[in-house]
Amino acid sequence: MAKITRLLALILLTCSILLAGTNHAKELLSYDKKIITSNNDELLRIHHALKSIYIQSIVSNDEDLKKETLKRLVKTSNMLKLDSLGYTKELATIQKTNPSKIYTKKKLAAPVKRISSYSKHLPNLKSISNLENSLILYFDREMSKKDIKSFQLKSKSNIREVFDIRAVLPFVPNIKVPQQLEDLRIAQFNDKTLRVVFQKNSILKSSITVSGTKVELFFDSSKKGVKKAQTTKEYIKSVRLEPSSKIVVIDPGHGGKDPGAVAGKGLYEKTAALAISLKVGEILKKRGYRVYFTRTTDKFIKLRDRTRFANKKNADLFISIHANSAKNEKLNGVETYFLSPARSERSKRVAALENKGDIEEMNYFSKATYLNVFNKAKIVASNKFAIDVQRGMISYLRDSYKVKDGGVREAPFWVLVGAQMPAILVEVGYISNRVEKKRIFTSRYQNLIARGIASGVDNYFLKNR
Repeated sequence: MAKITRLLALILLTCSILLAGTNHAKELLSYDKKIITSNNDELLRIHHALKSIYIQSIVSNDEDLKKETLKRLVKTSNMLKLDSLGYTKELATIQKTNPSKIYTKKKLAAPVKRISSYSKHLPNLKSISNLENSLILYFDREMSKKDIKSFQLKSKSNIREVFDIRAVLPFVPNIKVPQQLEDLRIAQFNDKTLRVVFQKNSILKSSITVSGTKVELFFDSSKKGVKKAQTTKEYIKSVRLEPSSKIVVIDPGHGGKDPGAVAGKGLYEKTAALAISLKVGEILKKRGYRVYFTRTTDKFIKLRDRTRFANKKNADLFISIHANSAKNEKLNGVETYFLSPARSERSKRVAALENKGDIEEMNYFSKATYLNVFNKAKIVASNKFAIDVQRGMISYLRDSYKVKDGGVREAPFWVLVGAQMPAILVEVGYISNRVEKKRIFTSRYQNLIARGIASGVDNYFLKNR
């Protein structure tokens, strides 16, 4: 344990040396002045600069800098009509646990409204047809024009027509951009809004028609009556991922001689983790992913062999599935972690619990190997992936259960060390909690959380192709 402590200290010292000399406080203050008067293009450049500082705050383990940068990222995201949910949630978590130093001489403008909790019972998009002059969206229930809001965003180089639809996108669309547009994007903007964006370098005259479960968005309303039969074959395309296009490795936690947390006679963490993992894999396979498991039976696997397996498979994502436990039986909730030095006592406790099953393996990881995992790109990618999966799990579970959103956290999980792709560890609930213990071993709960994890995978690839 002393070796591990010294290693973490060395990492943090190295990172602080690399980033020394940068006056981030002065830099943030200069951005505060520019944000007020900047146009959209300038504001976007500031937004990207803030993201770079955010990455540096992660690498340098500077919670105060991270908090102050997140405040500005939330503000610029909202001004640019970008999704601020991930930043907002992370900022709220930090504010609860870590009061910061003062980086600013004056307060920011009025706080941005937080996005509401995950919505229930929204329409789901079932399929998409991309025609010559329109995009047709088919939902699983009848739609109304009241469910759709549209507006334009203009810049010097282009015009964007934005359609915000009160609905959920449960898969990854793969849409061909028609000749009439410069770009066409579809994404889940937040927990209640599916966003479609038409982009063109000239004036857009789009329009909307709604008929039952069908919503049609026309690129040019002056050509609304054009015959579609001649062009349908050219533009209609499958919206789902092609088979074998993305590789996901799923790692059921513990196994064999290592039962993980124990909830009672025959109720082992390793059993629940395997059951949920297999369900996630089944869903992802049906959606066109190539899925591999580190184990499919009650087998013990060394920690280093889990990520080594994922690397050999050239995986795009790595998901390790676990169930939590604590001495305090009142603790509850679903949490998602990505690899980083622990930020809180709670994160340290969870990591220590999951690491102890294969403690002898920790000495395998050299200083160089451990330092290598802290590269900026992978930290940020894993963080984004964790946010999407956490959001998916909570969204699905809250349809049937009262469940606490434990949020996205950072911790030094050895099972994630060495992964060459975005990697996360999911805690599907607390085995030590009287209520959650019963749920975790039921098919209903396992099915819902598996669908939530799969939804997170879809949304990650949708935003990060």
